[in-house]
Parts: sequence; structure tokens; C-alpha cells
Amino acid sequence: MNNITRNNQKIWRVKASAPALSQILSRKLGISPLMAQLLVNRGIYTVEHARDYLGCELESLHRPGLMRDMPKAVARILKAIRFRDKIMVYGDYDVDGVTATALLIRVFQRLGVDVKYHIPNRLTEGYGLRLDVLKQAASEGINLVITLDCGISSIEEALWAHDNGLDLIITDHHEPGAELPRAFAVVNPKRPDCKYPYKDLAGVGVALKLAQALLEEAGMGSLAWQEYLDLACLGTIADIVPLQGENRIIVKHGLTRLARTENAGLQALIAVSELVKEELGARQVGFGLAPRLNAAGRMKSPDPALKLLLSDNTAEAWELAAELNRLNQERQKIESEVFEEIKKMLDERPEMAEDRVLVLASPGWHVGVIGIVASRLVNIYTRPVLLIALQDGEGKGSARSVPGFNMHQALSHCQALLLSYGGHASAAGFSIEKGRIEDFRRELNLYAGETLHDEGTTALVELDGIISMEQVSEKLVNELDLLRPIGHHNPGPLLGCRQATVLKCRGVGRGAAHLKMLLQSQNSTFDGIGFNLGAYAEVLATAEEVDLAFVPGINEYNGRSSIQLEVKELGMPAVLDTVEAKQTGFLRRVGYVPTELFIPEFVLLKLRYALQHSEMHGRVNKITRAPLKLEDWRGLDDRPGALAGIASRGEPTVVLTSCGYRTIELAHFLQLAVPSLAGRVAFCHTSSQEAEKDRIVQCFRDGTISTIVTTPVTAGELAQHAVQTIIYDLPYEHEAFCCGVNTVRPGGSLYLLFSPDDLQENREALGNLAPDREFLASLYRILLREHNKGNLGNCTAEFITGRMRAAGHQWVHHDMVRVCLGILEELELLTVKGVGHEGRLELYPPPRRKRDLMEAKTYQYLHQLKDKALSWMEKLVDERLHSDMDDFPLK
Repeated sequence: MNNITRNNQKIWRVKASAPALSQILSRKLGISPLMAQLLVNRGIYTVEHARDYLGCELESLHRPGLMRDMPKAVARILKAIRFRDKIMVYGDYDVDGVTATALLIRVFQRLGVDVKYHIPNRLTEGYGLRLDVLKQAASEGINLVITLDCGISSIEEALWAHDNGLDLIITDHHEPGAELPRAFAVVNPKRPDCKYPYKDLAGVGVALKLAQALLEEAGMGSLAWQEYLDLACLGTIADIVPLQGENRIIVKHGLTRLARTENAGLQALIAVSELVKEELGARQVGFGLAPRLNAAGRMKSPDPALKLLLSDNTAEAWELAAELNRLNQERQKIESEVFEEIKKMLDERPEMAEDRVLVLASPGWHVGVIGIVASRLVNIYTRPVLLIALQDGEGKGSARSVPGFNMHQALSHCQALLLSYGGHASAAGFSIEKGRIEDFRRELNLYAGETLHDEGTTALVELDGIISMEQVSEKLVNELDLLRPIGHHNPGPLLGCRQATVLKCRGVGRGAAHLKMLLQSQNSTFDGIGFNLGAYAEVLATAEEVDLAFVPGINEYNGRSSIQLEVKELGMPAVLDTVEAKQTGFLRRVGYVPTELFIPEFVLLKLRYALQHSEMHGRVNKITRAPLKLEDWRGLDDRPGALAGIASRGEPTVVLTSCGYRTIELAHFLQLAVPSLAGRVAFCHTSSQEAEKDRIVQCFRDGTISTIVTTPVTAGELAQHAVQTIIYDLPYEHEAFCCGVNTVRPGGSLYLLFSPDDLQENREALGNLAPDREFLASLYRILLREHNKGNLGNCTAEFITGRMRAAGHQWVHHDMVRVCLGILEELELLTVKGVGHEGRLELYPPPRRKRDLMEAKTYQYLHQLKDKALSWMEKLVDERLHSDMDDFPLK
């Protein structure tokens, strides 16, 4: 990596390529290698995760009951409804909390229950669960309080509720402290003992899960919860949580529902924001709807925002939406004033502007806008910013961070100087005594000096890759649309092109603020538009070469559509910093994954046995008598995540897969997803060189590496060397299963992670072992064509394999072709003269009668193997297993 010094020059950082993973994703999913690389750039390292990402289906959401205390919370709520207990929901004043509160109130209304609610006033009450509100609730006879988007840090308040007979259900998504509140139920995916697979839900996401579980248990059907996706989408986008995993699914389907929402308040809010329903995206929600809802809590009280979301009256909704619009305009004015004051403050005290972390305070700032101003300052100064509004000797602060600097951890480090704090890695809130602010600034900057590197405060343009303009096409644009919805941690694509020629350029728009261009690179010419890049019109000369950071899109104009490049940055030239993937330890860089690695090892071995006319059963393998602990995790929602969790323990681990490509995929995934495994993961498969396999096996035995991802053939050389073995893919036969079992040391653990979904994939793969009539007919037609051309005598298995792939059989292997030629020879349709199946091919005259394929012994035997494998796999998927492997029933 180039040495980077902090200056005003933006660095164009090209993300590390992963050619092996890109090729695997491209071939398995039918997408371009560029699109596959974009997925890798977004942390999608496995075919399973990529399928979920691209599918983004509601069915991929995890079951709410997996969340710790969720069943307990649902049971208590239903009991309260049944016995007519008084219930209060307690939310937060930001959009996440308000939408979560509105969502749960609407669910209660659907269940025929009236509930009280309370959302604290940001300006007078501050964030979090308040003891005085709980006491007032108890005095009014309320029996159950449910928090939304808050409460995880309310130790004292929860203890009071417990001691005074007030049941408290906390639903939250903020980071828990060392101690959990003593509440009746604490529903938070981030609590350490919660096994819910997805940890980054927004507060409204947790509320949606509660609604789903509650409605299903109340007998309202399995789809009733989906009516609240509009609210969940809005709160999720507004809270700037990672737009990946479940959040992305919620937002994608929520945007569709939001565009046709029946919620009168949301309809009015969309209208007053002047948004087009058909064009609603994450950006429109985040910059159009969310600020207006937030303005209520920032400027006055959150009540108008909540009332808007609960309103079913069109006239009332319009009135409330107009009020929120006015408050937002007022917020913008005050925000601008605070922003200008801070810029002046930093101009007058330049030494403060050089701090690694900016900590600024003033008694004149409105506490409701300092968070937004802090975000703007982060974008300008590219460093963490903490703003403190002072009043009566105490400051209320809002913090925003940069990548690589965990704000919640930073405040934890300085907690002795704070009155209170809470939040996330990227944003947090806190309170502090005025007299401690200078000590706080000093201590925070000392901490940042140890943890915040220069590159964290360097202005970066992060490129997904450098491409040629000739790669830009309508097909590429359509593929890039698969990344939507885009947002935090799921950024839109940004591509780079070097040395494009500017044929024309001019300023357009009000004040010529934007730049219209005609660009050429090699033999490709495209229109380009650079919003807010109009100043370049004065310095760019035609025929000048520039570097582009751009996004290709489709421009619709006068009924015609054409590709247009939206240029985000111009470099003359750009300062590039290409990040190379760190290949540490034994995880070598793989540039090409041959076709045979996509074919299951079982199939390849059986085909080769058939070609050698040897015993087709392979070697006999029995289960050893070593006692072990069986962990039956078949059918988990997130198999790669479970794998990462097991391997991260650092114990000697064997991961057993069925295909060679899978060893490469999972080994890379583990090293990229689990930093502690860097340099301690290796892979090998059937096609690995013997010397390489021997070296890896030896390093595993001596502890140099902790995790080896392999196929059954190599696993057979690891007898009783693993503390934990993971059978990741559904084995094709008893022998492969035994190979996995036998790697476990006495007293070790065997994890079964394969899924019933594997059965269909394995069934399809077995087509490469036992060809059907259609496949053989296709092969025979190719041979006839080559015979008619006079080329048949020179046809090799590799040549025929290429023709078969061109005919649509993309996974065919030359060993399979050789076996098929043998079957056709047994059927007396052709003969092979010479040595083996590489000899000269000659066709017999077409037969007068239709051949019965079962007349070929090879065909018959391969189908027997296929049927046996299918029978074995069907039992293994469904059978209840016991740790006593001596009595294993599926031989």
C-alpha cells in the first residue's frame, strides 16, 4: 500500500480483488465476474450468502423465536391481554423509536387492546427509560411496560420495576453493558447470550420481530406482520444501521409497501416531502421522510410525529405533516447557524482543528441539531466529531465517528469523566459536567492517538474496481441494480476508468453547477454528467485525458433511453491506492478455479473408477470407536455464520465439504470473516498436489494451522487430529461421512451443518455421474455432426467436452465424456480404436432399433450407484442421529 500523508488530496482507493471468490460466485450464480467482485467488496464471501443477498426474500428472515427472551415476552403480553392488564409502551424520540412505538401500538390496536404510551422529550427529559415515568405508571395501575429502542442500559430503573411488581419487557438494539437490566424479559439480539443469527437490527426491526411473534401466537396468521413493513423500513433507514442481511430485506420489501401504503400519516408525509411514490428509494426516505419526522423530537416534542403515524384521518394527517414540514425548515435554519458558528470557531482556533478528534461545546447550541451538524463536520474534516450543548453547568453531547474508530468504545474508555453515555460504533450520545469537558477532550484525543490511524482521517474515494469503458453495457447496469437498496455498509457501486478523453464539456443547471460531458475511452463513447462538478468546466480542456470515478446508469429522455455515466469524481490524474488482499499463512492466492472443482469429489472418483474398470465402491471406511459429542445443527438459517462461530474458537478444526471449489470458498470466507483466523486456515481437495496436501496435513497436525477445509479423500489422512469436525455439505455416501467422523479425537465434537436444501443440489450433481438418455443423445448428435464433417477421428474428450458445454451442459467434465463414450461403445453405437478412450472414434451405422440403455453395464452400474447415493442422502437428512456411532443406522 502506498504511504499516505494527510492533506486535501483525496485518495482513490481500489478495493482488493478476490479472483477465486469472484469466479466461484460468478459461475455458481450466473453473474458477471465484475458483479461477483462487487458482492465480495460488500462482505459477501459465500455462495449461500450471495444467494440470500441477491434473492433478498422475506422467507430468508430468521424466526423471531430464536431471539433470547422473545417467547417469554410474547407469553407475558398475551397474558396481559387475556387478563386485561394495563400496558404502556415506552419509546425513543428519534425516527427509529417513534416508528417502533407506532408499529407496536398499531399491533395492539389490531388485537383490540388500548395501550398508553410515553416518548421522552429530548429537550427536557433526555434519552432513555426514566424512573419518574415508571413510578407514575405504577401509580396508575399499569402492570406491564414495554420499551422500544431503549432500556438496555437502564439498570436502576429495571431494578425498581422488579422490586415494585411492575413487569418490564425491554426491546432494544443498542450495545449492552457488562450487566443486563433485571427485567422480566430483555429482547436484544446484541446481548451476549442471544443466539439470534443477525445482530444489527434497528430498534424498529426488533419491534417488527416482536410483532411477528405476537401476531402469529395470537392466531392472526403468518403474514399479518408484513403490513407493518412500511414503518419498519422507515425506521431502519433513518437509524443508519447496516443495510445488509435482514435490514436489507426489511427495507427492500418495506419500500414497496411504503409506495402503496394505506397509512394516512405516511401518505401525507410523502406528499408534503414532494416525493414520487414510484421513485421511493432508501435515499428518498433517508433525506426526505426521516428528517421531517425527526424534526418534531429535535425542535419540540416527538408527539406530533407519533400522532401522524397513528392517524387514520386524512385531514388530521395533512395538518400534522405540514407541522412537521415547518419544524424541519426551522431545524434547517438553526442547523445552518450552528454549523457556521462552529466553522468560525475552528478558523479562530486552528490548533483545535488539528485534533484527531474534534470536541466542541457552546451554550448557544440547540441540542436537537448538534447530531446532524456533527455528521456534516465529519464529512468535511474526516475525523470523529463530538458537539456539546451547554445549559446550567451540564452538557448534552452528540458524537459521530469515522470508520475504524468505535465511538461507543471510546466513550467507555472515558466513562469516568461522563455522567452518562450510550450508542453505537458510529454514533452516540452522552452527558457531561461543563468543568470536565477539557479533560474529556484531552483524554479522548490521547485514546484516539493510540487507536485512530492516519488513514482513518484521510479523505477517500473507494472504488470497487478499475474497468474499461468497453465493459459498460445495459446488461451491466441491470446487474448493478441488484445491489439495491443501497445504504450504510451496502454502498452503491463506484467504478474507475483511467485516461478517458474529454471530447466536450460544459456547465449546466442553475449557476452552471453541474458538468455535462462527452467522454471517450478506446472505442467507447458515453455521455457523462457530474453533479456539483461544474467548476471543472473552467479547467478541463477538450481532448484532455482524465480519470473518472463513476456509476453507469440509464438516462431516459424524450422517450429514448441511453447509457449515461454519472461521474462522482475527476482526477487529473487521480492518486490511486490499490489495496492488495492479505494472503497470510497457507491461504495462497488462487487465480483460476478449474471446472472439475465444481463437480463433487464423489462424482469425480466414481467416474475415474469406471474409466479404470476398477472396483467402483472405492475404499472401505468404517467408523472408529472413539467417543465423541454429536452436535446436530442440520438446517440452520445461517450455515456460514455458524461455521465461523465454531472455527473462531481456535481449536483444531476440520471442515468437510463435497466439492473442491467449496474448500477454496470456505477457507477464504473464514479468513476474511474471522480476523483471529488470519494465517491459520488452509484448504486442500482431490486435485491438490500431493506435496501440498502432505505439507498442509503436517502443519495441521503440529498446530501451525488451526482450521483445514477439505474433501473426504484428504480428510482420511487426518484420523483423530481434530477437536471439532464440521460436516458442512450433505455427504454422498456412508464412506464420506465416516471420513469426517474419524477425524475427531476422543471426546471431541462432530457438527452436522448440512441442510435439507443440499439434497436437491446433490440430486442435480448426480446427473454428472449417471447420464440420462437426453444427455447421451446430445452427445451422440455432436458426434454425428463431427462425423459428417470428417472430424470425428481427431476428436478428443476435451474437444467434445467443449462442444457439450456450448450446447448448455456447463458442468460436464471430460471424464464424464469418456465414460459416456464407453457406454455408447457398449451399446454398439461406436467403437474406439487405439489406446483407451483417447483412441480414434468411429461411428457404427445408426441402429435399426432403439437401444435400451440398461444393456450397457457401465450405465446400469452408475445408475445403481446414483440410486444408492440418493437413498443414503435422503435417510441422512431425515434420520434422527445419536452420538453412539457404533449403532449408526444408515450404512
